[in-house]
Amino acid sequence: MGKKILLVDDDDVLRESLAEQLELHEEFEPKGVGTAKEGLDLVKAQYFDVILLDVGLPDMDGREACRLMRRGGVKSPIIMLTGSDKILGLDAGANDYINKPFRLGVLLARIRGQLRQ
Repeated sequence: MGKKILLVDDDDVLRESLAEQLELHEEFEPKGVGTAKEGLDLVKAQYFDVILLDVGLPDMDGREACRLMRRGGVKSPIIMLTGSDKILGLDAGANDYINKPFRLGVLLARIRGQLRQ
């Protein structure tokens, strides 16, 4: 059974292609959603080993969603997907960040690094 990864990103093409790429690595089981609310609902209902969270979501800033996840007791590593200010994401409770656009190899290394900790 692979590590469960939650992808929260409103870019359907990015989310779906990233899920496909992660599924090629048998160690991962990705689940993708397009809004902060869907992500918040899912983390209440089930455990994820890593959460990839976009900053620019249509219904809520990803940093606020990160804060709400932490307040709700989510201990899983959160990697923010951002094109903007990294410090605000880290201050919101994220473990790491990666700038968009990113290389899949870099993202995989960051995910594996968080899973080792």
